Amino acid sequence: MIERRSVPRPAPPTAVADPSDASPTVVVIADVETNATQLIERVLKPAGIPAWPAKEGAPKADVLLVDVTQIRGDPMSGLRNRREMGDDAPAIVLAAHFPASRLRSFLKMGVRDVLLKPYREEELREAILALGRSSAREGQTAQLSHNVEGLREELRRRTDEVRMLSEIGRVVAGLDNLDQILARLVEAAAYVTDAEEASIYLEDPETNEVVLRATKQAGERHATLQRLRADDMLVGEVFRTGQPILRQPNMEGGPVKVQTGFMVQSVVKVPIRVQKEIVGVLGVYNRMALRSFNQHHVTVLMSLADWAGVALDRATLVQQAGAPTGSTGPISLAPKGLLEGLDQALSTLDGLLNGASMGTGRPVKSDLLKLLDELRTLRRMPITVMEP
Repeated sequence: MIERRSVPRPAPPTAVADPSDASPTVVVIADVETNATQLIERVLKPAGIPAWPAKEGAPKADVLLVDVTQIRGDPMSGLRNRREMGDDAPAIVLAAHFPASRLRSFLKMGVRDVLLKPYREEELREAILALGRSSAREGQTAQLSHNVEGLREELRRRTDEVRMLSEIGRVVAGLDNLDQILARLVEAAAYVTDAEEASIYLEDPETNEVVLRATKQAGERHATLQRLRADDMLVGEVFRTGQPILRQPNMEGGPVKVQTGFMVQSVVKVPIRVQKEIVGVLGVYNRMALRSFNQHHVTVLMSLADWAGVALDRATLVQQAGAPTGSTGPISLAPKGLLEGLDQALSTLDGLLNGASMGTGRPVKSDLLKLLDELRTLRRMPITVMEP
Protein backbone atom coordinates (compact mmCIF):
# COMPACT_ATOMS: atom_id res chain seq x y z
CA MET A 1 0.00 0.00 0.00
CA ILE A 2 1.38 3.32 -1.07
CA GLU A 3 1.47 5.92 1.62
CA ARG A 4 0.30 9.30 0.47
CA ARG A 5 1.87 12.32 1.91
CA SER A 6 0.29 15.71 1.77
CA VAL A 7 2.47 18.31 0.10
CA PRO A 8 2.08 21.74 1.67
CA ARG A 9 0.87 24.31 -0.76
CA PRO A 10 2.74 27.56 -1.03
CA ALA A 11 1.12 30.44 0.77
CA PRO A 12 -0.61 32.92 -1.50
CA PRO A 13 1.30 36.17 -2.03
CA THR A 14 0.49 38.85 0.46
CA ALA A 15 -1.42 41.66 -1.15
CA VAL A 16 0.15 45.09 -0.87
CA ALA A 17 -2.15 47.38 1.00
CA ASP A 18 -3.45 50.37 -0.90
CA PRO A 19 -3.10 53.49 1.25
CA SER A 20 -6.43 54.72 -0.09
CA ASP A 21 -8.19 51.70 1.54
CA ALA A 22 -7.27 52.78 5.07
CA SER A 23 -9.94 54.47 7.17
CA PRO A 24 -9.51 58.25 6.98
CA THR A 25 -8.91 60.30 10.11
CA VAL A 26 -11.96 62.46 10.77
CA VAL A 27 -12.15 65.69 12.75
CA VAL A 28 -15.68 66.74 13.66
CA ILE A 29 -16.63 70.43 13.72
CA ALA A 30 -20.00 71.14 15.34
CA ASP A 31 -21.74 74.34 16.38
CA VAL A 32 -23.14 72.35 19.32
CA GLU A 33 -20.34 70.50 21.14
CA THR A 34 -22.51 67.58 22.27
CA ASN A 35 -23.38 66.80 18.66
CA ALA A 36 -19.71 66.21 17.88
CA THR A 37 -19.38 63.80 20.79
CA GLN A 38 -22.49 61.86 19.78
CA LEU A 39 -21.35 61.53 16.15
CA ILE A 40 -17.99 60.18 17.21
CA GLU A 41 -19.23 57.74 19.88
CA ARG A 42 -22.43 56.47 18.19
CA VAL A 43 -21.62 56.53 14.47
CA LEU A 44 -17.93 56.85 13.60
CA LYS A 45 -16.11 54.76 16.21
CA PRO A 46 -18.49 51.74 15.87
CA ALA A 47 -17.77 51.84 12.13
CA GLY A 48 -14.00 51.72 12.76
CA ILE A 49 -13.44 55.30 11.64
CA PRO A 50 -10.93 57.16 13.88
CA ALA A 51 -12.44 60.52 14.82
CA TRP A 52 -11.74 63.47 17.16
CA PRO A 53 -13.58 66.65 17.99
CA ALA A 54 -12.07 69.87 16.61
CA LYS A 55 -10.08 70.70 19.72
CA GLU A 56 -6.48 71.27 20.59
CA GLY A 57 -4.56 68.00 20.32
CA ALA A 58 -6.65 66.58 17.46
CA PRO A 59 -4.50 64.96 14.74
CA LYS A 60 -4.26 66.15 11.15
CA ALA A 61 -7.57 65.41 9.45
CA ASP A 62 -8.09 63.47 6.24
CA VAL A 63 -11.77 64.47 6.26
CA LEU A 64 -13.54 67.29 8.10
CA LEU A 65 -17.12 66.57 9.19
CA VAL A 66 -19.11 69.77 9.78
CA ASP A 67 -22.38 69.36 11.71
CA VAL A 68 -24.66 72.39 11.34
CA THR A 69 -27.52 72.69 13.84
CA GLN A 70 -28.10 76.43 14.19
CA ILE A 71 -29.59 78.07 11.12
CA ARG A 72 -28.92 81.64 12.18
CA GLY A 73 -25.55 83.29 12.65
CA ASP A 74 -22.47 81.82 11.00
CA PRO A 75 -22.72 78.03 11.35
CA MET A 76 -19.68 77.58 9.07
CA SER A 77 -17.36 79.70 11.23
CA GLY A 78 -15.64 76.59 12.62
CA LEU A 79 -14.70 75.40 9.12
CA ARG A 80 -13.62 78.90 8.13
CA ASN A 81 -11.28 79.08 11.11
CA ARG A 82 -9.72 75.75 10.17
CA ARG A 83 -9.10 77.02 6.65
CA GLU A 84 -7.45 80.16 7.98
CA MET A 85 -5.12 77.99 10.05
CA GLY A 86 -4.07 76.11 6.90
CA ASP A 87 -6.22 72.97 7.16
CA ASP A 88 -7.09 72.01 3.56
CA ALA A 89 -8.74 68.63 4.22
CA PRO A 90 -11.95 68.04 2.22
CA ALA A 91 -15.19 68.58 4.16
CA ILE A 92 -18.63 67.01 4.44
CA VAL A 93 -21.50 69.16 5.75
CA LEU A 94 -24.43 67.73 7.73
CA ALA A 95 -27.38 70.14 7.76
CA ALA A 96 -31.16 70.07 8.10
CA HIS A 97 -31.45 72.80 5.51
CA PHE A 98 -29.15 73.60 2.61
CA PRO A 99 -29.65 77.06 1.13
CA ALA A 100 -28.71 77.11 -2.56
CA SER A 101 -27.47 80.69 -2.17
CA ARG A 102 -24.57 79.40 -0.06
CA LEU A 103 -23.43 76.80 -2.57
CA ARG A 104 -20.64 78.99 -3.91
CA SER A 105 -19.30 79.80 -0.43
CA PHE A 106 -19.41 76.09 0.48
CA LEU A 107 -17.37 75.20 -2.58
CA LYS A 108 -14.84 77.93 -1.81
CA MET A 109 -14.34 76.44 1.66
CA GLY A 110 -13.59 72.98 0.25
CA VAL A 111 -16.97 71.30 0.93
CA ARG A 112 -17.11 68.18 -1.22
CA ASP A 113 -20.42 66.67 -0.07
CA VAL A 114 -23.62 67.67 1.76
CA LEU A 115 -25.93 65.26 3.62
CA LEU A 116 -29.35 66.55 4.62
CA LYS A 117 -30.74 65.54 7.98
CA PRO A 118 -32.12 63.04 8.73
CA TYR A 119 -29.56 60.83 7.01
CA ARG A 120 -28.82 57.15 7.33
CA GLU A 121 -25.71 56.21 9.29
CA GLU A 122 -24.58 53.87 6.49
CA GLU A 123 -24.88 56.78 4.06
CA LEU A 124 -22.64 58.94 6.23
CA ARG A 125 -20.03 56.22 6.69
CA GLU A 126 -19.93 55.56 2.95
CA ALA A 127 -19.58 59.27 2.18
CA ILE A 128 -16.64 59.56 4.61
CA LEU A 129 -14.86 56.49 3.21
CA ALA A 130 -15.43 57.58 -0.41
CA LEU A 131 -14.10 61.07 0.28
CA GLY A 132 -11.12 59.59 2.15
CA ARG A 133 -10.24 57.37 -0.81
CA SER A 134 -10.61 60.25 -3.23
CA SER A 135 -8.47 62.51 -1.05
CA ALA A 136 -5.77 59.84 -0.73
CA ARG A 137 -5.59 59.40 -4.50
CA GLU A 138 -5.43 63.14 -5.01
CA GLY A 139 -2.64 63.34 -2.47
CA GLN A 140 -0.71 60.58 -4.22
CA THR A 141 -1.20 62.29 -7.58
CA ALA A 142 -0.07 65.62 -6.14
CA GLN A 143 2.99 63.97 -4.59
CA LEU A 144 3.81 62.25 -7.88
CA SER A 145 3.48 65.53 -9.75
CA HIS A 146 5.71 67.18 -7.17
CA ASN A 147 8.31 64.43 -7.56
CA VAL A 148 8.24 64.68 -11.36
CA GLU A 149 8.62 68.44 -11.19
CA GLY A 150 11.53 68.00 -8.80
CA LEU A 151 13.21 65.57 -11.21
CA ARG A 152 12.71 68.01 -14.07
CA GLU A 153 14.29 70.80 -12.05
CA GLU A 154 17.19 68.57 -11.07
CA LEU A 155 17.71 67.56 -14.71
CA ARG A 156 17.65 71.21 -15.75
CA ARG A 157 20.28 72.08 -13.13
CA ARG A 158 22.47 69.18 -14.18
CA THR A 159 22.17 70.16 -17.86
CA ASP A 160 23.10 73.76 -17.08
CA GLU A 161 25.97 72.51 -14.95
CA VAL A 162 27.39 70.33 -17.73
CA ARG A 163 27.07 73.19 -20.19
CA MET A 164 28.78 75.56 -17.78
CA LEU A 165 31.65 73.14 -17.08
CA SER A 166 32.15 72.58 -20.81
CA GLU A 167 32.30 76.32 -21.42
CA ILE A 168 34.71 76.86 -18.53
CA GLY A 169 36.88 74.01 -19.75
CA ARG A 170 36.95 75.39 -23.29
CA VAL A 171 38.05 78.81 -22.06
CA VAL A 172 40.67 77.50 -19.63
CA ALA A 173 42.10 74.96 -22.08
CA GLY A 174 42.43 77.72 -24.70
CA LEU A 175 44.71 79.85 -22.51
CA ASP A 176 48.50 79.74 -22.91
CA ASN A 177 49.57 81.85 -19.94
CA LEU A 178 49.97 79.80 -16.76
CA ASP A 179 48.97 82.66 -14.45
CA GLN A 180 45.76 83.23 -16.42
CA ILE A 181 44.94 79.53 -16.24
CA LEU A 182 45.43 79.40 -12.47
CA ALA A 183 43.32 82.52 -11.89
CA ARG A 184 40.44 81.30 -14.06
CA LEU A 185 40.51 77.87 -12.41
CA VAL A 186 40.07 79.08 -8.83
CA GLU A 187 37.37 81.56 -9.89
CA ALA A 188 35.52 78.79 -11.72
CA ALA A 189 35.89 76.38 -8.77
CA ALA A 190 34.31 78.88 -6.38
CA TYR A 191 31.51 79.58 -8.86
CA VAL A 192 30.46 76.02 -9.73
CA THR A 193 30.43 74.89 -6.07
CA ASP A 194 29.03 78.14 -4.58
CA ALA A 195 32.02 78.21 -2.25
CA GLU A 196 33.31 81.19 -0.28
CA GLU A 197 36.94 80.53 -1.16
CA ALA A 198 38.96 78.44 -3.59
CA SER A 199 42.64 77.69 -4.05
CA ILE A 200 45.00 75.81 -6.32
CA TYR A 201 48.32 74.23 -5.40
CA LEU A 202 51.04 73.00 -7.78
CA GLU A 203 54.24 71.08 -7.27
CA ASP A 204 57.39 73.17 -7.66
CA PRO A 205 59.67 71.15 -9.99
CA GLU A 206 62.82 72.70 -8.48
CA THR A 207 62.08 71.99 -4.81
CA ASN A 208 59.46 69.20 -5.19
CA GLU A 209 57.34 71.09 -2.65
CA VAL A 210 53.62 71.77 -3.04
CA VAL A 211 53.12 75.52 -3.42
CA LEU A 212 49.99 77.66 -3.16
CA ARG A 213 49.75 79.45 -6.53
CA ALA A 214 46.33 81.15 -6.64
CA THR A 215 43.37 81.86 -4.34
CA LYS A 216 39.87 83.29 -4.65
CA GLN A 217 38.98 84.95 -1.35
CA ALA A 218 35.47 85.49 0.02
CA GLY A 219 34.01 88.78 -1.19
CA GLU A 220 36.59 89.18 -3.96
CA ARG A 221 35.57 89.02 -7.61
CA HIS A 222 38.96 87.99 -8.99
CA ALA A 223 41.68 85.58 -7.97
CA THR A 224 45.00 86.53 -6.38
CA LEU A 225 48.24 85.01 -7.66
CA GLN A 226 50.91 84.11 -5.13
CA ARG A 227 53.65 81.62 -4.38
CA LEU A 228 53.60 80.29 -0.82
CA ARG A 229 54.67 77.02 0.69
CA ALA A 230 51.57 74.92 1.42
CA ASP A 231 50.82 74.43 5.11
CA ASP A 232 47.42 72.85 4.44
CA MET A 233 47.43 69.35 5.92
CA LEU A 234 44.69 68.11 3.61
CA VAL A 235 46.58 69.22 0.50
CA GLY A 236 49.47 66.94 1.38
CA GLU A 237 47.10 64.02 1.93
CA VAL A 238 45.39 64.48 -1.45
CA PHE A 239 48.75 64.92 -3.21
CA ARG A 240 50.11 61.78 -1.56
CA THR A 241 47.10 59.49 -1.98
CA GLY A 242 45.51 60.89 -5.15
CA GLN A 243 42.08 60.60 -3.51
CA PRO A 244 39.58 63.49 -3.16
CA ILE A 245 38.65 64.70 0.33
CA LEU A 246 35.27 65.90 1.60
CA ARG A 247 35.09 67.21 5.16
CA GLN A 248 32.13 68.52 7.13
CA PRO A 249 31.90 69.79 10.73
CA ASN A 250 30.76 67.27 13.35
CA MET A 251 29.02 67.58 16.71
CA GLU A 252 32.11 66.60 18.71
CA GLY A 253 34.90 68.35 16.85
CA GLY A 254 33.13 71.38 15.44
CA PRO A 255 34.64 73.11 12.38
CA VAL A 256 37.26 71.36 10.24
CA LYS A 257 40.91 72.16 10.98
CA VAL A 258 42.77 72.76 7.73
CA GLN A 259 45.95 74.17 9.21
CA THR A 260 47.04 75.86 12.42
CA GLY A 261 44.66 78.76 13.05
CA PHE A 262 42.61 78.04 9.94
CA MET A 263 39.21 76.46 10.63
CA VAL A 264 36.46 76.01 8.03
CA GLN A 265 32.86 74.83 8.04
CA SER A 266 33.33 72.50 5.07
CA VAL A 267 36.02 71.73 2.52
CA VAL A 268 36.55 69.72 -0.69
CA LYS A 269 39.96 69.00 -2.23
CA VAL A 270 40.65 67.00 -5.38
CA PRO A 271 43.86 66.03 -7.21
CA ILE A 272 44.94 67.57 -10.53
CA ARG A 273 46.55 65.08 -12.90
CA VAL A 274 48.59 65.53 -16.06
CA GLN A 275 48.95 62.28 -17.96
CA LYS A 276 48.06 60.25 -14.81
CA GLU A 277 50.68 62.04 -12.71
CA ILE A 278 49.48 64.20 -9.80
CA VAL A 279 50.78 67.73 -10.28
CA GLY A 280 48.53 69.75 -8.01
CA VAL A 281 45.44 70.08 -5.82
CA LEU A 282 42.25 72.11 -6.36
CA GLY A 283 40.23 72.99 -3.26
CA VAL A 284 37.16 74.94 -2.12
CA TYR A 285 36.15 76.11 1.39
CA ASN A 286 33.24 77.55 3.29
CA ARG A 287 34.85 79.31 6.20
CA MET A 288 31.90 81.27 7.63
CA ALA A 289 28.86 80.14 5.61
CA LEU A 290 27.07 77.06 6.96
CA ARG A 291 26.50 75.69 3.46
CA SER A 292 27.72 72.11 3.27
CA PHE A 293 29.41 70.40 0.37
CA ASN A 294 28.34 66.95 -0.74
CA GLN A 295 29.46 64.19 -3.06
CA HIS A 296 28.03 66.00 -6.05
CA HIS A 297 30.34 68.96 -5.36
CA VAL A 298 33.24 66.50 -5.33
CA THR A 299 32.20 65.19 -8.75
CA VAL A 300 31.87 68.71 -10.18
CA LEU A 301 35.27 69.74 -8.81
CA MET A 302 36.86 66.56 -10.21
CA SER A 303 35.52 67.47 -13.65
CA LEU A 304 37.04 70.92 -13.33
CA ALA A 305 40.32 69.37 -12.17
CA ASP A 306 40.36 67.27 -15.36
CA TRP A 307 40.10 70.47 -17.41
CA ALA A 308 42.86 71.93 -15.25
CA GLY A 309 45.13 69.03 -16.16
CA VAL A 310 44.46 69.55 -19.87
CA ALA A 311 45.13 73.28 -19.60
CA LEU A 312 48.35 72.84 -17.61
CA ASP A 313 49.62 70.21 -20.02
CA ARG A 314 48.94 72.48 -22.98
CA ALA A 315 50.56 75.48 -21.28
CA THR A 316 53.67 73.39 -20.59
CA LEU A 317 53.92 72.30 -24.23
CA VAL A 318 53.49 75.86 -25.48
CA GLN A 319 56.12 77.08 -23.04
CA GLN A 320 58.58 74.40 -24.15
CA ALA A 321 57.93 75.10 -27.83
CA GLY A 322 58.48 78.81 -27.27
CA ALA A 323 61.79 78.40 -25.41
CA PRO A 324 64.77 80.43 -26.82
CA THR A 325 66.43 78.61 -29.77
CA GLY A 326 68.50 81.40 -31.33
CA SER A 327 65.58 82.75 -33.33
CA THR A 328 62.33 84.51 -32.59
CA GLY A 329 60.67 83.38 -35.80
CA PRO A 330 57.52 81.27 -35.89
CA ILE A 331 57.54 77.52 -35.36
CA SER A 332 57.27 75.71 -38.70
CA LEU A 333 56.20 72.21 -39.61
CA ALA A 334 58.19 70.28 -42.20
CA PRO A 335 58.68 66.68 -43.31
CA LYS A 336 61.80 64.98 -42.10
CA GLY A 337 63.07 64.76 -45.69
CA LEU A 338 63.22 68.53 -45.99
CA LEU A 339 65.51 68.79 -43.00
CA GLU A 340 67.74 66.09 -44.43
CA GLY A 341 67.85 67.93 -47.76
CA LEU A 342 68.77 71.18 -46.07
CA ASP A 343 71.53 69.47 -44.15
CA GLN A 344 72.88 67.89 -47.34
CA ALA A 345 72.79 71.20 -49.22
CA LEU A 346 74.63 72.95 -46.41
CA SER A 347 77.28 70.23 -46.35
CA THR A 348 77.75 70.29 -50.14
CA LEU A 349 78.02 74.03 -50.40
CA ASP A 350 80.37 74.24 -47.46
CA GLY A 351 82.66 71.60 -49.00
CA LEU A 352 82.49 73.23 -52.43
CA LEU A 353 83.42 76.64 -51.14
CA ASN A 354 86.22 75.40 -48.94
CA GLY A 355 87.62 73.08 -51.62
CA ALA A 356 87.32 75.40 -54.65
CA SER A 357 88.12 78.71 -52.99
CA MET A 358 91.40 79.08 -54.93
CA GLY A 359 89.90 78.44 -58.37
CA THR A 360 86.51 80.10 -58.11
CA GLY A 361 85.93 83.64 -59.32
CA ARG A 362 84.95 86.19 -56.76
CA PRO A 363 81.40 86.90 -58.12
CA VAL A 364 80.53 83.20 -58.02
CA LYS A 365 82.00 82.74 -54.62
CA SER A 366 80.12 85.79 -53.34
CA ASP A 367 76.81 84.36 -54.56
CA LEU A 368 77.58 81.00 -53.01
CA LEU A 369 78.48 82.60 -49.72
CA LYS A 370 75.19 84.49 -49.78
CA LEU A 371 73.25 81.28 -50.47
CA LEU A 372 75.10 79.49 -47.72
CA ASP A 373 74.21 82.23 -45.27
CA GLU A 374 70.52 82.03 -46.22
CA LEU A 375 70.48 78.27 -45.82
CA ARG A 376 72.10 78.54 -42.42
CA THR A 377 69.53 81.10 -41.35
CA LEU A 378 66.74 78.82 -42.52
CA ARG A 379 68.26 75.89 -40.65
CA ARG A 380 68.39 77.82 -37.40
CA MET A 381 64.61 78.26 -37.42
CA PRO A 382 62.76 76.02 -34.89
CA ILE A 383 61.16 73.30 -37.00
CA THR A 384 58.99 70.51 -35.66
CA VAL A 385 59.83 67.19 -37.24
CA MET A 386 56.84 65.27 -38.61
CA GLU A 387 57.54 61.53 -38.51
CA PRO A 388 55.90 59.56 -41.36
